[in-house]
Amino acid sequence: MKIPEARIPILIGHNGEIKKEIENLTGTKLNIDSKTGEVDIVLNFEPNNENYNPFNVLLTEKIISAIGRGFNPKKALKLLKEDIFLEVIKLEDKIGKSHKKIKRIKGRIIGRNGEMRKSIEKFSGVSMSVYGRTVSFVGGFEEIKIARKALSMIISGAPLNVVLSFLEKKYREMKKEEFRKIYKPEF
Repeated sequence: MKIPEARIPILIGHNGEIKKEIENLTGTKLNIDSKTGEVDIVLNFEPNNENYNPFNVLLTEKIISAIGRGFNPKKALKLLKEDIFLEVIKLEDKIGKSHKKIKRIKGRIIGRNGEMRKSIEKFSGVSMSVYGRTVSFVGGFEEIKIARKALSMIISGAPLNVVLSFLEKKYREMKKEEFRKIYKPEF
């Protein structure tokens, strides 16, 4: 797989710490070509490797893809949990290849001083990255569904206060459901 050259230092980390952490947690070995951005993932077959699992290659691929899409490695490592997913949305598929249009929509998605992006993250519960010509989410299925709907509203030109109202409504619904699950009386 390949990641942008600018993201290679983030994947490797200071003194290789992030690379080592990913390798230890997934039971894989990463071979990174720092010139091209090519990353090869190989299973670590050592007998004392307790994290060995053939599916970890796919998991490692998702983590590296998330880092390549602009996520902080700590947020990308959330993908180790079985109920956390990565969704990458290409803006070109939604609005075309016009550089001006993509720049304008990215500005709406991020908002003034990052306020819209922060609101989407806070009210939906996802981690969000706007990088290059993509918008990416890391989170649970329901949280990503809410964030995707908010993104769709922004792209279609909905006023940002309407998007915020939608997010606040969904946030209240999620909290009510969590409360019901915790305090459901048993008779």
